[in-house]
Amino acid sequence: MLTLLTLSFLSGPAEAAGYYTSDVGVRAFSRGGAYVAGPSDLLALWYNPAALTRMGDGLVTLDVAGVGQAVSFDRADYPGEGPIVDGEPTDLITPPIENSAPAFVIPHLGAAWSFGLPDTVFAVGFYPPYAADFQYSADGPQRYSLIDTMVIQTFTGASVAHRFFDRLSVGAGASWNLLRVEQELAVTIPLNPEDPTAIEDPQYDVRFAMEGSDPWALAWNVGLLYEPPSNAYAVGLMMQAPTAFEATGSLNADFSENFFHTDDTFGLIASETATDPDIDFEVSMPLIVRAGVLVRPIETLEIELASVYEGWSVIDQVTLKNVNMTVDIDDESAVANALGLEDIVITDDVVLPAGYQDTWSWRLGGEWRAHDKLSVRAGGMLEGTAIPVRTQGVNLMDGKKWGYGLGVTARPIERLGVDLGWFQSFIPERTITNSELQAITLNWQSGELVDGRIIGDGVLSGHATLFGAGVNYAFGKRPATQNTLGHAPADG
Repeated sequence: MLTLLTLSFLSGPAEAAGYYTSDVGVRAFSRGGAYVAGPSDLLALWYNPAALTRMGDGLVTLDVAGVGQAVSFDRADYPGEGPIVDGEPTDLITPPIENSAPAFVIPHLGAAWSFGLPDTVFAVGFYPPYAADFQYSADGPQRYSLIDTMVIQTFTGASVAHRFFDRLSVGAGASWNLLRVEQELAVTIPLNPEDPTAIEDPQYDVRFAMEGSDPWALAWNVGLLYEPPSNAYAVGLMMQAPTAFEATGSLNADFSENFFHTDDTFGLIASETATDPDIDFEVSMPLIVRAGVLVRPIETLEIELASVYEGWSVIDQVTLKNVNMTVDIDDESAVANALGLEDIVITDDVVLPAGYQDTWSWRLGGEWRAHDKLSVRAGGMLEGTAIPVRTQGVNLMDGKKWGYGLGVTARPIERLGVDLGWFQSFIPERTITNSELQAITLNWQSGELVDGRIIGDGVLSGHATLFGAGVNYAFGKRPATQNTLGHAPADG
């Protein structure tokens, strides 16, 4: 019952694999994520802190993006395994479902300044990874993996970069990170505890809601940037260390519409709700390594090829600990008295094997300064999946994907850049026939948690859409690059 909940709550927290939806930042996703050797705004905090040396005497960045994830799932049909009507089971045939959550609005902001030092830049920023919301029908065929979710993950930190010999920049940053999760799904209590996979009937469902947070996780990254005085090319490298979250929260179950609470004859469960006010869970975000090579064949054009490695195999399993939930049995229930049933108490740690895998991606993008007051960007990406098909579900949308980005920067006045960007990634349709995702069931006689029927087989597809706007303003005697294709700050 709790294992699936533990995994699915993470479906909303970046990079484009695993829990994350896409690359962050308007300028970055407009280039398809090819933004390791060429950052020109405060998203350097995330992509490559060494590139902060391009910020001149100072720069302020603010951008806001809407992040949406379209999901379509047509679950497999099961003849004769639906709700019982007039004493006979019906066919379990369900219509396709789609994610109905609106786009999630995510801001980024930061500031960099040099304090008068010619080759050193300091920066602070707020830069959450991109993640979409997921919301489905409470009685849809996906309800045993997800009904609703809200996930917030933030990075707030400081970085410093220094340029040596007018060629090599080195940067490092540390951040304070917050994770906040709210999640809801359905669990079933089958009438026949000896056969938890026999039929599927909403009257035996229980809605479980989980919330938890860790406000104090720490993270760090380091970066290198080599760019000769000629500005003909640049090479960037960044490593983001894994981030470990240790969260606490609560778990609540709603039995108010469950057969075992509402049936006058079989009434077994006494209270409408059950609560565990103190649960723990742990999860780690992966090691990320980025590398990029950028060339400028002409002064007004740059093209970057980047590769990203994400160590998602760090999530081999997810564990929910310190579980202590009591489900009250009605002392006046004839069934409970006849069978000698006592309150159901769940106390074991719950472990879910995830078996995630590391991913590689390739990004090719660039920008062209078409005019002193206008630059345009474009890029594309190819990426593998962190989630094997056997554990793929609507709660966490991933797969081998491709995507593209488009964007522009207008400079209406000196030192000010106004950005617009668009990005989409597509996961081709996947027909799943060997799913390992199962509904979690509660045996009302023994109190044991057991696996129920398969819920992941079917046809699944999806795509992510990002759109955003931003502003960058440079100040000081030595202006920042202001999106002038990464030229050294002294060149403006």
